[in-house]
Amino acid sequence: MNRKALDKRMQELSIYSDFYYRKELNALAQVLQEGEQLNCILTGVHEGNRKMLAVTDRRLLVLFAGALAAKSVTVIRRDAVKEYRFDKKLLFSSVCIRTDSGTEFVFTNTQGSLKELFEWAMCRPLPAAD
Repeated sequence: MNRKALDKRMQELSIYSDFYYRKELNALAQVLQEGEQLNCILTGVHEGNRKMLAVTDRRLLVLFAGALAAKSVTVIRRDAVKEYRFDKKLLFSSVCIRTDSGTEFVFTNTQGSLKELFEWAMCRPLPAAD
């Protein structure tokens, strides 16, 4: 997916103005596969760094593009997600994702206003296997 198509999808989801300036978006546009649909983006603190979590119809992508550290992308298959939880609070909302292998991803200080979009994205059916 190119950056222009990514920006258009973010506008459709009404999140463009919240994330258009994030440097992780360039990396996200490069790792999204042809035909993969972005359904949600949020940011949070994971392992001591502010990272971006992108939910697509197929995968969850954890992106880090720090100024001084190397860029990294962690891929979680949607069918590998065992459970997820979004705790919305006035301040300091959090997201927890647990995979079937027992790995846990916790994002603190997330945008509480994105709870409904995140839950909608996680409930979307997985695309049929080719």
